[in-house]
Amino acid sequence: MQKNEKILKAVMNGEYNDVLISYYGEDKMYDNKMRYEEALTVFGQIYDFKRECRIYSIPYSVLLAGDGADVAIPTDKDFICVAADNGTNISRIRCRDHLGEDNIDLYAHGPYSMESEFTIGVIRGVQQAFLEKGYRRISGIDMYIDCDTLPSFGLDEPAHLATAAAYIINDMAFNGERTEKELAEVVQWALANHIMVDSYATDVYASLRGVAVTGDFTDADAEVITEITPDLKGNSLYVVTVGETDIDIEEEEVDGRLDALMAKLGTEIETLTEKDFYEKLAEMEEVDKEAGLFLMDYFTQENFGVIYAENAVEGMGSPSVETTKEIEKESAGGAVKWHCKPRGTCWMVLCCVCEEAKPAFETAMKKLYGEDCLEKLNVARKGASRVID
Repeated sequence: MQKNEKILKAVMNGEYNDVLISYYGEDKMYDNKMRYEEALTVFGQIYDFKRECRIYSIPYSVLLAGDGADVAIPTDKDFICVAADNGTNISRIRCRDHLGEDNIDLYAHGPYSMESEFTIGVIRGVQQAFLEKGYRRISGIDMYIDCDTLPSFGLDEPAHLATAAAYIINDMAFNGERTEKELAEVVQWALANHIMVDSYATDVYASLRGVAVTGDFTDADAEVITEITPDLKGNSLYVVTVGETDIDIEEEEVDGRLDALMAKLGTEIETLTEKDFYEKLAEMEEVDKEAGLFLMDYFTQENFGVIYAENAVEGMGSPSVETTKEIEKESAGGAVKWHCKPRGTCWMVLCCVCEEAKPAFETAMKKLYGEDCLEKLNVARKGASRVID
């Protein structure tokens, strides 16, 4: 490992430009270079520029599940983390756009009820999953995270954060000895017991490998993970920054607002092509943005279905993991120290758009959410990895 200040200077001087291009491509290199510089700077300010550290990247994967084997496609939108072992039993976690610092004690097991919707619950869950499975060489890690997919923030993907935490702990504590299967089991156990959500194993494999995969779990003890070159059938993936948009709406209110928006569209959503929908959305003077997001998701799910049908194979998707731990009452030692944006507040959404609708989609999104609201995702160039050591 190198000292933080040495890595930061090298990144600023362009010594890692070729490395960043290999991860993100030339068109996204500069923006990601700024991310790395900021992450290293903040880590140094908090934990000392003299600290030896590593920088990790873990791609965000889009999971498609259906009647056969799961399909997962990793993207070039990634989680980056500057991390260093601190030699204690306390992990200290900070993150861009979050207040304060989480202190997670390896011996305060949880799960705690207050943490189930927060980043701290994911990290604690992953730490405890390693211990639960008998992997005992863990010590505390200092982390500074730059990510748009934290739970209760951004794309609301705790599986991405859990995969990243599992990979980083495996690298720092076990020199990468834990297998992909073991890490997938760690992620599923952590999310089932600490975040109380079902999750899949297939997207963990895709993020770790950096290639699209199908996952057939017909035999749970001998799953079949097959790498594929995904056929997106002309669809493209976008992340849309929509601002502080509340989608945690009561069902009765949602129905009324959807009816009102469809009345303005002049027809039921099922009778519109995707292109027609976005053209009409762009032409409206006033749009109920929350209702619009629900209708946008209708077309996204339709396109996901097309991609899944093209890429899935016969088999069974990854089974859910049962919760085995009882929720504990919150204690002072387990209390949340930072304030994630509350679950249900949607700051970014993932959209899948067919070829014919792309121009109308981009026009509509820029009108509703601003010129800089769109980020087009590509298939990942790299899997989970230590970018700089």
